[in-house]
Amino acid sequence: MGTNRHDLTWIQTQLTLVRWYLDAAGSAVAEAVRHHVQQAQNMYDVTVQTLAVLDLNVEERKSIERELSDVAARLQAAGEWMCGSSR
Repeated sequence: MGTNRHDLTWIQTQLTLVRWYLDAAGSAVAEAVRHHVQQAQNMYDVTVQTLAVLDLNVEERKSIERELSDVAARLQAAGEWMCGSSR
């Protein structure tokens, strides 16, 4: 990618978009819920893959990993809800 600042901004933007898709899924109809959750999952996966190759300092990495953990929990909850829902 680029500089650490650019890399961090990109990751934070990706995580914001993942959260947005998950928020949108909460108020969408069945077809859109699946789409939003899948988009969030795809963006999350790319972010995790990108993080693995970035040269971030320990503090930056820990901060991003905390955010990823929070997003992962939301993704898991959305997936479980979709599996148990008849939406």
